[in-house]
Amino acid sequence: MHIQLMRKPLNILQDVFPISDFRENASSIVARIRTDHRPLIITQHGKSSATLAPAGSCQEMFDRIQILTDITESEEEIASGGGIEQDVLRKELMAKYKA
Repeated sequence: MHIQLMRKPLNILQDVFPISDFRENASSIVARIRTDHRPLIITQHGKSSATLAPAGSCQEMFDRIQILTDITESEEEIASGGGIEQDVLRKELMAKYKA
């Protein structure tokens, strides 16, 4: 399974907006994000303060973070001697779900 975090990369020349511009043009900016699938940076006082990204891209990012968290936790459990051998797990699952 391949998870693509952002369909298109951030374009630093086109995708940075002062909060005042965002406030005045929020509807059209959100429509553009929905169309071109690129995130944007909102600035306050010349410094980045927030990111706005397409909802689908955010969900994909959250899913990927969860998968990486699960992998890290599993690796830590194995390193500390935990876990279960694959053949043992297979036998347990076969016994549990055998009709």
